[in-house]
Amino acid sequence: MDPATSIASSAPDQRQIRLIAAAAQLNEPRIRDILSEDPNWSSATDRDALRQSLQKVAARGKLDLVRLLISHGADPDAKPGRDNEIPAIFKAAEGGHATIIAELIAHGADPDWKHPRTGQTALFAAACRSHVAAIGALVDGGASIDTRDKDGRTPLLYIASDKKAGKCSAETLKLLVDRGADLEVRDAISRTPLVWAATTGNLKLLDILTSGSLGRRADMTATNNRGRTALHLAAEQNHPEMVRLLLERGADPSAVSDGGWTALHNAAQGGHTDVIGLLLQARGVDVNAELNNGMTPLHWAAFNGHEAAVVILLEHKDTKVDIKDGFYRTPLLCAAEKRHGNIVQLLSPARAASRLSDAARRACESFQATVVDFGDFRDGKKQLVFKPSVFELLYGWNHENDKPTIPTSTKNIKYEPSFRWIHLPANNLAWVETLVSKSFIENGHRDIEAFKSLERCFDQEHCGPFAHANFMRPFAARIPAIQNHGYLDREEKTLVALSEDTSQVSTMVDSPRPDKGHFSPTKPTRSDTGSTKPIPRSDTGSTTARSDGKKSKGEQFVERHGHAKKRARGPPGNAPGSKARHSSLTLPLPWENSRLAAPSGRMILFMPFLHYETNERRKKMTAAIKLAESGAPLSSNPCCDELLIHGYINNNPPLHPRRTLDQFFYHGIDTALRDEDQVVYRYCKLHRQEVKVFMVDQLWLWVLSRDLVITCFPQRWNQPKQDPLNMLDGIIEETNAKTRPPVQTVYDLAMLITNRCAGLFDRHRLESQEFQFLDIFESSVGRVTNRESELFVRFNRASELSGRLRKQLAGRAPRPDKDRDPADELLDIGSETELLAEIKDIRDELNILHTVLNGQMIVLDEFERHITDEVRASTAADPSARRTTDMFVADCKRRSRDQRRLLETHLEDIVRINRQSESIYHSLTNLLDLKQKHSNALEARFARDQAVIAARQGQTVMVFTLVTIVFLPMSFIAAFFAINFREWQDADGQPGLSIGFASKYMFGIGLGISIPLIILAFTVTEVVDSVLGFVSGLAQKPKSKPDEDPQPVRRLSTSRHQQSINLDMNGATRRKPGYAGLSPPPSAAGSPISPMMPGPYDAHRLSPLAGTVFRPRSGSGISWAPRSSFDRRKGDGDLERGGYRC
Repeated sequence: MDPATSIASSAPDQRQIRLIAAAAQLNEPRIRDILSEDPNWSSATDRDALRQSLQKVAARGKLDLVRLLISHGADPDAKPGRDNEIPAIFKAAEGGHATIIAELIAHGADPDWKHPRTGQTALFAAACRSHVAAIGALVDGGASIDTRDKDGRTPLLYIASDKKAGKCSAETLKLLVDRGADLEVRDAISRTPLVWAATTGNLKLLDILTSGSLGRRADMTATNNRGRTALHLAAEQNHPEMVRLLLERGADPSAVSDGGWTALHNAAQGGHTDVIGLLLQARGVDVNAELNNGMTPLHWAAFNGHEAAVVILLEHKDTKVDIKDGFYRTPLLCAAEKRHGNIVQLLSPARAASRLSDAARRACESFQATVVDFGDFRDGKKQLVFKPSVFELLYGWNHENDKPTIPTSTKNIKYEPSFRWIHLPANNLAWVETLVSKSFIENGHRDIEAFKSLERCFDQEHCGPFAHANFMRPFAARIPAIQNHGYLDREEKTLVALSEDTSQVSTMVDSPRPDKGHFSPTKPTRSDTGSTKPIPRSDTGSTTARSDGKKSKGEQFVERHGHAKKRARGPPGNAPGSKARHSSLTLPLPWENSRLAAPSGRMILFMPFLHYETNERRKKMTAAIKLAESGAPLSSNPCCDELLIHGYINNNPPLHPRRTLDQFFYHGIDTALRDEDQVVYRYCKLHRQEVKVFMVDQLWLWVLSRDLVITCFPQRWNQPKQDPLNMLDGIIEETNAKTRPPVQTVYDLAMLITNRCAGLFDRHRLESQEFQFLDIFESSVGRVTNRESELFVRFNRASELSGRLRKQLAGRAPRPDKDRDPADELLDIGSETELLAEIKDIRDELNILHTVLNGQMIVLDEFERHITDEVRASTAADPSARRTTDMFVADCKRRSRDQRRLLETHLEDIVRINRQSESIYHSLTNLLDLKQKHSNALEARFARDQAVIAARQGQTVMVFTLVTIVFLPMSFIAAFFAINFREWQDADGQPGLSIGFASKYMFGIGLGISIPLIILAFTVTEVVDSVLGFVSGLAQKPKSKPDEDPQPVRRLSTSRHQQSINLDMNGATRRKPGYAGLSPPPSAAGSPISPMMPGPYDAHRLSPLAGTVFRPRSGSGISWAPRSSFDRRKGDGDLERGGYRC
């Protein structure tokens, strides 16, 4: 066929075009006329025209025209000829023409035809337009209710994903559900209709799905592929009404998606305050829920700068502000990183007084902190000491000027001291963290990494199942400052590094203080919205000269900082001509505070030290801890220590109570019994003094800057006013001592405090002998030594007396003292055991003391190195300060040597006492060993005596046996003759037995029976051995064969001299020629002794009357027996003396 002809034939002609146009206009008469012109519409173009016309009339809902076109050959199931063409049934569904749909399906239209581009069927078109009748017609015609498009959505999901909320109707949804639509169907990323409704913010649809009007409710726990529920999505998109509806319908506010996100996290991240408020009111919400990286909702709100959200979260009573995320950041640090100053102030622990429990608040108000300012003050004073309450120090706030009542930074103090020392009277991490955070905020909250490092130092905490298992491991560390060319540059570079958005970085302008060698950062200006406004700097621009009169950057730098030589003359970081250059040096020493460089690192020290407590107060502390751990309420009138324990012992982190010596070393066990068995305890009780016990307290020390030192160590229980070992008063008193140079720097103060704690029991500091605890150990060791000597003398006396009594008893002499038995003294080891236990306790406690002091030495050596490193690093950029630095370092090393010498002296004393106690321990062990050996000898002697008694009793039994053997047959015969038999009578009826007749039978038969039995009794062993030997010989004869050579028989040599030992009943020993050893002798004829035959000495069952005599079968008498030691009269043979005489 000609191609031109083919193309022409596929193009519609005028008739077909007119038909399509008439169908579009719904002109029924014209359609009929066109169709009647030519009844044959069978060509391809005709079928296309009919199909298109059917689509157009179906879309307009003209049933008559649809039928007319179908009757003329229009195919309802014909596939569209073009991509943008859709079938008639799809058009009818879009228009909601149910009758048309039914007609088309009746003539073969496919109700599940899918659009080639979207994959949707006619049911999608009807459902999204809420054509209920059309939906019914399609479903009745066989349309699949859960068919899916290319995105995996069903008609129900498609309705839910539609953002036009007005097109959704409950009738449509109910029809779909009633016809079998799955209410929990999921698309390609696991979104259900409910999740879709929350995603699009379709509140009406969500209400329908969750109300139950569809016959059942949608699953509130359904999630998408990331585990996010409808509540997560509604909270993230800030739909308060939807969140309220979901919570009312049972949504779980604590549901967690991938990564640990809750709905509260999503709301806090976006700062949606209304949603946050609704979630916080819901039951079961976890306000402190953590993501996989550790961030809480408060972290996100603070990080993104949502101040209102932070306020709402802080109003919740369970919100924790001290949780650290995976980057070791608290919410405060998150806000500080992003420079959200207002939020930093809100999150300051100093603002958290309302979050304290009643017991914790009362404890803070009851305890007194100590604040000591050092400097030159009026009336020549070098120190100012005042003692506010802990509550006032940590949480006090001046609302008039919006500042803390007691600042930590010296720049915020009117009289501007050189530096400040703050002491907290308990090892309470909650107090310390609050105070350190307060200092961080007061100093501009910019040195974030250093603050993180300080927080990481708390990882040295050891926690366990008991209260005394909570302590800080011995530790010393230095956090160096960031070194750079200038302090201002360091601050600016730190800010740039910590900000993720350079536009948010504020340029800080520092003004020098008149008497300080460093810059003090001023507070940045802020707009009403809380954002930081950059302060314009005058050094921006190019380094070339400006024609407009502005100075170049280099010129401004030189003008501000001066040349290197000029800057070297003054303290680092100060420009020539500044006030700091002309300020007078108020401190007399060459290493005064103003000479040290401004940017200083931080130093931390955790160190155990020894103290004491009375046993009565220790019991009260133990009882209070047990009461608090059990959750029991406080007493009606508790002391401050009870309030402290009840307020903080169950916190996280918990309070660190004071520990006894045993609790320090055995922190994994209950030491209740050991605590009342200390050496000091026994000594005080023995000498009727106030009973005291050793305690191991903790010193926590932080040098946070050149002008702030923080310390923590506990005071005694209900601290008495008159306490000779009051650590705090002793330190303050020593700072005022005229015998030492004044305290000029924070490093001087730190070394003074550590020296005081390490040398609390120094002999030169204590006047009262009552507190010389090492002397108590020496006295206890001496008492044990003396007692051991007394026991050894008593043992010797008892042993000597035992020997004399033995001799007296052997000679049948009367005992001089019948009431005293020396054996009891020799066998009693109660006193020795008690002393041994006491000396072991002494050695154990000496070992613990050695551990404490050795740990102090290690930590203090390390701390001294940190101080010298810090001082050298802070002045490395200033050559003029090197001489001053060297002098200060030399002084630090001298003080460190003094500390070390003191500790070494104590350690030497402990080693010396331990050596003495070890000697006593060995002496007691030897004494117990002697007693054990002596008791063994006594037991052997007693066993020998028992053997003699048993032998005598055996002889007695044998005598009675012989008598019985002799008289038993005679008695039987006599009794037999005594029977009045008729045969015994004579002719007159009288007894006819004569004496001779009776005696003949009675003695003859009786002796005939008795004599063999007596012989058998004495030779029963030999008889039994002979019988056994005969039986054994008979048993061996069948085993030998004629063709086998007999086994060689070993003969015993008889050439050497032999001895035989006979023992008589009295134990006398006689030696005769024979065999002296344990080797069996040969027979008289030298006959061999077969190893299979029992030898003559195999008989070990001895006759009690025999003199332990063994005789060989040959009959040659060889007597054998061990030496008897039964004779008490032979003292030189006594077993107790180790004698043995043959």
